[in-house]
Amino acid sequence: MFHVPSTYNMERLAVILIVLALTTSGMKPTPVSAAQAFSQKTTTVSAQGQNGEADVPTDQIIIQYKTSTGAFVAPARADQMDRLSAVAGVPLQYLRGMSGDANVLRLPGRLPLEQVRAISAKLMTLPEVAYAEPDQMRSPAMTPNDTLYSSQWDLFETNGINAPAAWDITTGSSSIVVADIDTGITNHADLNGRTVPGYDFIIDTHVANDGNGRDADPSDPGDWVAANECGNGNQKSNSSWHGTHTAGTIGAKSNNGLGVAGINWNSKILPVRVLGKCGGYDTDIVDGLRWAAGLAVSGVPANANPAKVANLSLGGNGACSSTWQNAINDVVAAGMVVAVAAGNSNSDASGFTPASCNGVITVAATNRSGSKAWYSNFGSTVEISAPGGETSISTNGILSTLNTGTTIPIADTYAYYQGTSMATPHVTGVVSLLFSLNPNLTPSQVLNILQSTAKAFPGGSSCNTTICGSGMLDAAAALNAVLRITDFSPFNGDAGTIVTISGGGFTNASAVRFNGTLASSFTILTATSMHATVPAGATTGPISVTSPQGTVTSRGYFFVGQVYPSYLPLVSRY
Repeated sequence: MFHVPSTYNMERLAVILIVLALTTSGMKPTPVSAAQAFSQKTTTVSAQGQNGEADVPTDQIIIQYKTSTGAFVAPARADQMDRLSAVAGVPLQYLRGMSGDANVLRLPGRLPLEQVRAISAKLMTLPEVAYAEPDQMRSPAMTPNDTLYSSQWDLFETNGINAPAAWDITTGSSSIVVADIDTGITNHADLNGRTVPGYDFIIDTHVANDGNGRDADPSDPGDWVAANECGNGNQKSNSSWHGTHTAGTIGAKSNNGLGVAGINWNSKILPVRVLGKCGGYDTDIVDGLRWAAGLAVSGVPANANPAKVANLSLGGNGACSSTWQNAINDVVAAGMVVAVAAGNSNSDASGFTPASCNGVITVAATNRSGSKAWYSNFGSTVEISAPGGETSISTNGILSTLNTGTTIPIADTYAYYQGTSMATPHVTGVVSLLFSLNPNLTPSQVLNILQSTAKAFPGGSSCNTTICGSGMLDAAAALNAVLRITDFSPFNGDAGTIVTISGGGFTNASAVRFNGTLASSFTILTATSMHATVPAGATTGPISVTSPQGTVTSRGYFFVGQVYPSYLPLVSRY
């Protein structure tokens, strides 16, 4: 089969990829284009260009005293503050009382949170202290300063993916790699420095349009075609820069005061070029997919940066073939998640490849109001929906990185596209954030997380769970479903102490252990919070939580008893 990305006009979408067969004589197949565009281009916009932030230091501590000790009536008393300061190792000032019978102490100045946690832990060694913890500085959900971010409705509006709340959890890990299997990418300022070395898998020199066959240069030279150049009566069309657009949605430079924000700000993009003039052959695409997962491909150097997730914003007519299914089976077995576009023919996705293959995440497109985008394929093979936009009003499309060239690359720009090609990189970007929290998730666990946390389609939507998957992608909810421990309080205590554990993925927790000893009991409060009771016989060490996702362990220790062991190093809880 020969596949296309998209940037052809919508009126030509009636022509679908023709399945090509190799004759038994081994005759080389002739590429035949399809005008089934999995995206379309409309309005371009310009941008100008600057910076970012992290954990905010604090100069305050919250402390609560045990009511059972009857130690003091006035927590602000000078001798008590001297006692606290001596234990803390820094001068402390009483600031005020607060709700919940707690008090606020002032440090000499703002300190990193790790230092304030260490000081708080020292205060908790005093027998009269119930708990002490940093009075942390909080901020609104993270909003990047990219100049065109306000036009990226797909990231923050009600029917978008809830990215700002997700970024409060993680903006991505630099150790995760995302494969964008597409037309390659251009040298765009909002993508520079965001990639690892990729590969060009196009063998046919006409399709490649770069003067050679396979090589280590995945840059996009342009995929413009003349009228009937693809042999199927196609119209003339300009270069699509399709891979540049999908890469920008996945991981454009973010919070850099320029252009658009990507979903993942830190993980690297692996550009794998498989589409060129008139589209791309199955053989090139599945070789590129296997290579992206770190599997061997004859005649191609090994991939030094295997990807955890692959974006396939491409497709064509016909049910999943053995060639495709075998390749997907191989990469999924290697631990890769494969996100694919459902297609743009307003038809049942079961008649398209790779949308109909087993083991992939097939993505349908929604519009700005949360209905099925008019062009989007649908049906039981769709796993989830994500914003794909509709450019009948240009700003209702998906804005991302592009190039001004009509044939060869000229200059950076940004443009609104529509298509399931645009919906798919939203899923890919969120999956890369999931792996950033837990790189050991399996493809089936990832799918379960995405589907179980998807937002319901809004009232009046033309989408439902029969035709558009389990719901609309919710990045923050998905990240909150990843099993992890981020915090616990208090840091020490005896058997019977109730410890509040914060993190994520607690909904299906089956066990909590204190340094290997099962908690006396635990109560799940929310997906991100739980209580656990310190058991008799517990010893100082980490806390662990077990669920179907596996077992996670806190980096910091819970100290059993009231005496803080000075011979142990202060260990961060994170």
